[in-house]
Amino acid sequence: MATPHPELGPYGHVVPRPAATVVLLRGRSGALEVLLTHRPSTMAFAPDLHVFPGGAVDPGDTDPALAARSVLTAAEAAVRLGRSAPPPAALGSHVAALRELFEEAGVLLAEPVAPSDRLAAARTALLAGRATFADVCAGLGVRLHTDALIPLSRWVTPPVLPRRFDARFFAAFLPPGVEVSFEGDEVAAHRWLTPRAALDGLARGEVPMWLPTTANLQRLEHALDATSLESIASGRSGLPEVEPVAPDIVRITQPSGAGVDGLAVNAYLVGGRELVAVDPGDPSEEALLAIVETAAAEGATIGAVGLTSADPDHAGGAEHLREGLGVVVHGGPGAGRPLPFDVVELVDGSRVPSGDLRVVASAAPGPRPDTSCTGCRPAARRSSATSWVSRPPGRSSARRIQAPGASRWRSWHRSSRSACCPLTGTRSRVEGPSRRPSRRPSDACPEVGPFRGDPSTLPARSALGLSRASAARSAGWSAG
Repeated sequence: MATPHPELGPYGHVVPRPAATVVLLRGRSGALEVLLTHRPSTMAFAPDLHVFPGGAVDPGDTDPALAARSVLTAAEAAVRLGRSAPPPAALGSHVAALRELFEEAGVLLAEPVAPSDRLAAARTALLAGRATFADVCAGLGVRLHTDALIPLSRWVTPPVLPRRFDARFFAAFLPPGVEVSFEGDEVAAHRWLTPRAALDGLARGEVPMWLPTTANLQRLEHALDATSLESIASGRSGLPEVEPVAPDIVRITQPSGAGVDGLAVNAYLVGGRELVAVDPGDPSEEALLAIVETAAAEGATIGAVGLTSADPDHAGGAEHLREGLGVVVHGGPGAGRPLPFDVVELVDGSRVPSGDLRVVASAAPGPRPDTSCTGCRPAARRSSATSWVSRPPGRSSARRIQAPGASRWRSWHRSSRSACCPLTGTRSRVEGPSRRPSRRPSDACPEVGPFRGDPSTLPARSALGLSRASAARSAGWSAG
């Protein structure tokens, strides 16, 4: 995923700082559990959130002395990250992940295993600044298991924020017989939870988290072992591709669905002058720019976001569009439960109350309620995803477009039948089982204009502007 385009500099964007985060896993009773640390509510930064251990990459993480102790070479580390970073930087991200895990949770993925008292003393010296990580590794005589890290995803803090991170997320398994431990006052508590239990806690308002945290938990929900984790690891990314596929329907192939480089997913812009953006699953800056600029090039506005599933490869960029454009996100029943932002949930036959086409959801039974929205005219081929039905006023012909998604088949229709009942509710309302407090979508950041899709407000190369209310949340992505 992307660093900002050079021409965006005059609009106040800062270059994201590299960061690394570790999703630490352990097996319990046939299921995988994830370590989540709870930051104290008194912290000025990311208070009361549950995060994965992680932080910014330090200059010392690229020390040649550490590279010499790494199981992976710099070239091998770059290949594992899809060659999206130069070899020294790629290896530095792996080393930073190991260092952060050791500092925050007391787990050092290295061999030979040092005695616990020596590990504790080395960690204390590292945290106090009396030793560097290179000093610690040399003193312990260890070889760093950078090969134990499985690249999961990459999330870049949205532009026009005072603090940005380009965060690599890795998975790793807790070694047998090792226990986590915590020093200092940055961790109030910790939990080992299955991904499903953590997401259920989010829905109940008990486990608040960042969007990248929840997205990675969703992807880990069905993982059972290292082999299944390798199957969802990052690949090599590309650039978005824009293709009109029918009148009033544009497909945008996005290269990094759910923040996973190489996981190509399809988003759609449906409508003529007022559009509904469906399934913006790629949170990268290029993918979001492709959506905004495609609309602007046609002189159109984006009036709403629709999700055919709450899975991160469908919803990864939804919060960026919601905050940057000041629009509402719509999804199926229960779509708001695994997502840390407000979703207006569609019911049987509901219409998205934006856009110049009638856009409703069509029934498509799936494994969860959020993938089984209903609509006016079902697909010829049913799928484990919501189908979106659109009909321009006055048009009687019916047309169907079927587009394969990254993880399931999605069907799209142009229907001759009118929509059922329009949605009711406001931007601040979350319909359905989610009990999290409602939040009103904030106004766009004043430095970059309203970003309602009006071409006059968009620079030649535009970026989404987020509200200052969202900046505090987004700025902490490096910590998971």
